[in-house]
Amino acid sequence: MKDLALKNIIKIEEKEYLVSTIATPVRHAWFSDDKHKIVFETMVFEIKNDTVMYDKPLFNERYHTADEAIAEHGAIVQNPKAYFIRQS
Repeated sequence: MKDLALKNIIKIEEKEYLVSTIATPVRHAWFSDDKHKIVFETMVFEIKNDTVMYDKPLFNERYHTADEAIAEHGAIVQNPKAYFIRQS
């Protein structure tokens, strides 16, 4: 699953959000086998005026396995308020 790339745009009330889950290699030169390691990361960004606000993530989590990342991505899409929407 080195090429995992999930992207969903969800709408909550009047706002839109990008939920993104990707596989990313670990690049720490001091660990000999890191060139073979993959971590999976899910991030959520608000979309304003058709622009994804990549510089202001609302949620960020890393996972050891693709299965964990896929499950969490799906859970966020299904119930975003449990993950990154703060009630006033």
